[in-house]
Amino acid sequence: MPGIIIEKPQTVTEMNILKDEENTITGRIRERAFELFEKSGEARGNNSENWIKAEEEELQVLHGKIGEKDGRLFLHVSIIGHHEHEVKLIALPDALILSAQPTHRHSKNHLAAVGAKRIFQRFDLPDSIDIDSVRATFENGLLKVTAVKLAGSKTKVAAVAA
Repeated sequence: MPGIIIEKPQTVTEMNILKDEENTITGRIRERAFELFEKSGEARGNNSENWIKAEEEELQVLHGKIGEKDGRLFLHVSIIGHHEHEVKLIALPDALILSAQPTHRHSKNHLAAVGAKRIFQRFDLPDSIDIDSVRATFENGLLKVTAVKLAGSKTKVAAVAA
């Protein structure tokens, strides 16, 4: 059984490839949001609504749970409509990125019925991780990822303006 593909980009070239993929997806969303704006004939002001609609059309939005136990960080994510061989996990020291492209297609209506859309979503982590320790399992639509926290890593706290 092949399992989840885990990539660990470390070179500038590998990071540029990842950034290019992100830019391509963002560009498609931007173009679709502009099409929605033009089609509506509305005045400016609904930019966020058009962007969200375009993003929902392009990508499957995932909701994950990030936690910590015994010096390890974990991410649990429900992924509907995808098979294990379609899911790729990109491990960065401060984030995990899930990527998947559905390969099982009967028709456009069938895909809509099972909810399988392209996935490309970044989960920022509260602590830095050892990317070589990242492990992932996928069973019954639930992706479970674990990674060892780096020694001396402290939970990130957002600054609050006074």
